[in-house]
Amino acid sequence: MNKNKTKKTILNVKNLKKTFGNNVILENINFNLLEGESLAIIGASGSGKSVLLKNIIGLLDPDSGSIKINSTEMVNLPRKDKENILLQLGITFQHGALFDSLRIWENIIFKVQNQQKISKVNGRKLALSIIERLSLKPEILDLFPSEISGGMQKRVAIARAICGNPKILLFDEPTSGLDPVTGSVIDKLIISAVKTIGASAITITHDMASVSRIADKVILIDNKTVSWSGTPKEMMTSNNLKIKEFIKTTNPKLFA
Repeated sequence: MNKNKTKKTILNVKNLKKTFGNNVILENINFNLLEGESLAIIGASGSGKSVLLKNIIGLLDPDSGSIKINSTEMVNLPRKDKENILLQLGITFQHGALFDSLRIWENIIFKVQNQQKISKVNGRKLALSIIERLSLKPEILDLFPSEISGGMQKRVAIARAICGNPKILLFDEPTSGLDPVTGSVIDKLIISAVKTIGASAITITHDMASVSRIADKVILIDNKTVSWSGTPKEMMTSNNLKIKEFIKTTNPKLFA
């Protein structure tokens, strides 16, 4: 993955705070994502990782703080302007979130179709070009999500995310529920997708093997804030008690 420190900042989150009623979920969240960089966000269940992701993609609004994408402040930006910026993002959700009533090729081009109203012929050609990049078989294009496996659905979700060549890719637990072999395949697809379209990536995960494969940088969300950050190598050798506890809890085999 890209380790050039001179790359420009494509996403900047500063002093972000999010509450639900009197419950503080996130507070004083600060981090940068560089152009071409792959960032992994780790943390215990309920630590606010997915809430952070939803703030970044505009599904939630922070109580305070700043979210800048390519130097454009997203917080309090008019909806139309925000939507234009968010078109630069490609997203996969934890369970794929494919549209059950749409065929695979229609799922893949969904965002581009809504932007450009391309024809069925051109839409299928576009979907085919993307699945070929991800080593998926053309035969799946006319199937429905229910007709393919869970691992295959996650691959299709990645294909949908990269359709349109977004600048930032966001993956929410892409290997969750998958066996190690399939998880490794998904990681390779993520790496390939990032390199192919030159995007930056944020991946929410608890899979340390996945982190070591895909990430340039890691941040740990704990006690509502970023409690640790560093490289995957630094993570595995860190004496920070919180990061050591997280690794031991989520990946006990590493300490067997």
